[in-house]
Amino acid sequence: MAPIAVGDKIPDETLAYFDADNQLQRLSVHSLAAGKKVIIFGVPGAFTPTCRMSYSF
Repeated sequence: MAPIAVGDKIPDETLAYFDADNQLQRLSVHSLAAGKKVIIFGVPGAFTPTCRMSYSF
């Protein structure tokens, strides 16, 4: 998959979270960002191979 560039339409994925009642909720990226300008960033999970490779000296 090619990197996402400024102005590109991002793939529609499903995000999940637990609400205040500890119930699993799901929403789509497109519905969350509809009509808005958004910034998306990500970080590798702690102690995963990607994280360990990024910071090994």
